[in-house]
Amino acid sequence: METADYELTPDRIWSEFDGAPGGMSLASMCGELFSQQLFNWQEFALAHMNMKGAWLREITSGSHTLLVQFNQGRTVSATAALDAGTIRRRPCFLCEYHLPAAQKAVLYRETFLILVNPYPIFSPHYTVVHVNHEPQELEGHLGALLSLAHDLGPAFTVFYNGPRCGASAPDHHHFQVCPAGMLPVERAWEEEEREILIADRDGLSFGVLRLPGRNALFAEGNVPETLEAFLKRLIRAMGEVVGSEEEPMLNLFCTKKEGRWRLLIFPRRKHRPDAYYQEGKNSVLVTPGAVEMGGLLITIREDDFLKMTSALAEEIYREVSLPTEVIEEIVNRMK
Repeated sequence: METADYELTPDRIWSEFDGAPGGMSLASMCGELFSQQLFNWQEFALAHMNMKGAWLREITSGSHTLLVQFNQGRTVSATAALDAGTIRRRPCFLCEYHLPAAQKAVLYRETFLILVNPYPIFSPHYTVVHVNHEPQELEGHLGALLSLAHDLGPAFTVFYNGPRCGASAPDHHHFQVCPAGMLPVERAWEEEEREILIADRDGLSFGVLRLPGRNALFAEGNVPETLEAFLKRLIRAMGEVVGSEEEPMLNLFCTKKEGRWRLLIFPRRKHRPDAYYQEGKNSVLVTPGAVEMGGLLITIREDDFLKMTSALAEEIYREVSLPTEVIEEIVNRMK
């Protein structure tokens, strides 16, 4: 099992989860960590209080629902410069020795630090950070993704932002965790008429979920090795179709419910829409990551919050998502 390249600061570790039978559940450990940080880390308590007071409204597109949140606490993330030069010059804010002194962690299976997110969107909202400074990359950590969803249980959803489409630290591997059922896409998944089943064999089902302005690929199964092999094939098929040797642009959600893992994958072609870079009335500072693709649009300006409509949201989704014909090509390769 992987361990840190350096000695972790002992005071950093609030508790440790090793998966041993009979021990405290990971969800309970994370809950205790959250309570401790609210009580002992003033800056986080203030950020959490501000998030709880964030404005939220619902917009609809036919039978579909989207949510819009006005959350100024996400300004740093939404406006971060992510070019290679900037990333090289700035210290990595996810490395353990750069974390605030008051920030504590659950050490997860000797490989990850589970931290409260200091700029939360949800209550609670965790960032799951690899103990070593290594690039954001999914394929080498699929087992960890499935294990984390299993250990957290059905009350939580694990999500992943690719290094070129939502990750604010593309140089340091991490997942994020939020309460299950918080995103409109999770509710849409329950409505079978929006699904197109492509295959169902060997204990794994695979298909397409139609959503306003974008499509998601879904997979369900109860055998982790089968799901891991499927995801590796999918990542490679996406790379072949879009002609990229880098990890194809994607956002992903994973949860384990009723004995089966459930995954949603959003194939992407752009990080930010053109409106992000415009000025004046055409400017919209929305940076789509997994949360936004899941139907919760985070705005950091009141004007963007008020002017967001279903038509504007769908326009943004269409611009940053792979078009339907490309999704179909990926599906055909997977068949």
